[in-house]
Amino acid sequence: SSSSSSSSSLMTQSSLASSYAVRIHPSNNGDDECNRLKWELLSLNKWELPNDNEGEGTLALRALSDCAQGDDRPDAAFTLSCEWNPSDSDDPSDPNCVDAWSIHVSVASSINEEDVPRELICVLSRVMVQSAASEIASKKITDREILLRITLPLLEGEGCQQLLLSDIIFPTEGRSSSSANGGGYDPNNTGVVGVRQLFTPLNSQYANMEIVDMVNREGRVLGSLPRPYVHTWNILHRGIGMVVSKDVDIFEALLDGDDNAGKAMPEVYVHQRTSTKRIFPSLYDMFVGGVSSSGEDAKWTAAREVAEELGLTRALNVLEKNEEDVNVEEVIVNPLSDKLFQCTVCTSYNRCVVSMFTYCCDTALESITWQEEEVAWGDYVPYDIVQLAGDMSIARLVEKGVWPGSSCNKDDGGKDVDSKQSELTIEELKNKYDKDYSWDTWDFVPDGLLVWEAWKAFLSR
Repeated sequence: SSSSSSSSSLMTQSSLASSYAVRIHPSNNGDDECNRLKWELLSLNKWELPNDNEGEGTLALRALSDCAQGDDRPDAAFTLSCEWNPSDSDDPSDPNCVDAWSIHVSVASSINEEDVPRELICVLSRVMVQSAASEIASKKITDREILLRITLPLLEGEGCQQLLLSDIIFPTEGRSSSSANGGGYDPNNTGVVGVRQLFTPLNSQYANMEIVDMVNREGRVLGSLPRPYVHTWNILHRGIGMVVSKDVDIFEALLDGDDNAGKAMPEVYVHQRTSTKRIFPSLYDMFVGGVSSSGEDAKWTAAREVAEELGLTRALNVLEKNEEDVNVEEVIVNPLSDKLFQCTVCTSYNRCVVSMFTYCCDTALESITWQEEEVAWGDYVPYDIVQLAGDMSIARLVEKGVWPGSSCNKDDGGKDVDSKQSELTIEELKNKYDKDYSWDTWDFVPDGLLVWEAWKAFLSR
């Protein structure tokens, strides 16, 4: 959804950035004249408990939840305050005159100045400006253009910028398929152009890279920023995950049995990353995943990612055809599901609100192809093998003390889809399937394993 709404502006929200939980106070407490926004950044260490063996991801999720529920623990490391007010126009009688608003972001710190992450402050200030711009847009009562006069932190001191409101406001979200690119990423979208202008004084090279969204706990967009900053400061953002099955839709398998208890689950695609990958070389993954660009609907992200990563283009073709011919009466079956559920993944290097999908690959119509520099191996693997291999990988991470999830509730409430399958031993599964790969030693990407737990819990429900 868009970065502001009448309901969300009255609620405390939360997000994550670097080693901090971001507590976002309401911009409007019922007072229409209250043009203020306050973001408090609290150290995640405040959520550590005595004898706490939980992973860093669980700690971040705990802080994210508490802040959203109005947790009022004091001693923020630093606070960003944003105020916006109408400003004098040049000549109100001139029909070509624009209305003007001033936006000012300031920072107050309770820690030593040298310990304040100045670049992070500059980045979050620019996201706050976008939230303020959304509030201003919601109050716009004339057709005249609005000029924003913005004062905000730089790496050293403060700086001033002038932007038109129309250059910084995105179309309303999915931020969705109403965009000119049918919900896909449009680098020429006026909102993207304005965000680039906003970040150019910080780093002109970053400003010209892909623009993505910072989100709150519910996945609502707070504002947009160049993607490198998301990785540098581990900022909570939007993304997708997807299970790719072979020839049979997973939910048909679950529901299409004689006793309505389901038939055998289809094989699902698993791949191994190349040994040259910078992050998690040689590890395995049972999902296709990716980051949503600003202005891109999650389903378009999923269609784009499965096309780019595996060469499966049917979903993208269906979305593009439906966008080109909105009056088409022919029903075209999309192998890509609608969004199934949403989960939040938190690790020391990645924080993402993930929208989950499935993709049913009809092998009579298309086949998987991958980039050799990205993927060392890939194949469709029996579901019960993936199930046990994933659980064994989690157990190894827990034993090593590096599992980012919850150690006391490892299964996240999820139960195996087929209890008979779950009782099969490694040896029994190896005898059951004629597969020559050593799946019992596969180590999976930790992010994917966190999504895997959420996926199992979803199927059990």
